[in-house]
Amino acid sequence: MTNQKFKLDLLSNRRKEFNSKKVTYSQIKKQKKRGYLYGLIVSCSGFLICSLALFHTYQRIKYKEKLEIEAFEYQSLKSIYQENIKRLRTTYQLNNQIAQGIVGIRSGSALLLEFRKIIPTSIQLNSIEAKGLDLVINGVANQPYALDSINSFKLLMSNSFLVKNESVFLSRAWEVKKDKINLLNFKFNSSFSKPSSKLLKDNYERLGSIGLLKRVNLLKEEGLIK
Repeated sequence: MTNQKFKLDLLSNRRKEFNSKKVTYSQIKKQKKRGYLYGLIVSCSGFLICSLALFHTYQRIKYKEKLEIEAFEYQSLKSIYQENIKRLRTTYQLNNQIAQGIVGIRSGSALLLEFRKIIPTSIQLNSIEAKGLDLVINGVANQPYALDSINSFKLLMSNSFLVKNESVFLSRAWEVKKDKINLLNFKFNSSFSKPSSKLLKDNYERLGSIGLLKRVNLLKEEGLIK
């Protein structure tokens, strides 16, 4: 009895010390309800946050899948586009080569007609060779003024509408003797030009090449040359 009384006195003293009241059953019940409410709020908040996180994650996954599909389609379209560009360039180059061949820029008749007008009388051509856009000319000039004649021919060639400006150079020259006559062989390397249709028509008309002039007019009408 004494021990119980001592415990009650000790509990009473602690309540007085901390200025607290005796907790009743109703208060405990109320605290439990409050705890359940807080727990429910925290649980619902956690569930809501997890749901939102899952929803955003799902959206990101779907967006990523959409981007992957669009990226694949883009790469496919890019490959098709590059292939079409490649084919277009090949077709353009082929048409350009055909057109250049038809207009006669690299044809023997056009070259001979042009060179017949500009070649000095002291020079004789041995060969004219066309390799794509490259032009190689071999000839021989009479001495003692062979170099003067060769330089003169070089300047006249450089001004020709068939030859690219400043592309003519003397790649080789060597002296030979034939029938007790001193001669100077030479080799020119140059490149063909790409003249406009107007320049071609003017020069073909000047040279009297009616056939080539008709070709140029036809290709101009078809839009194959400018």
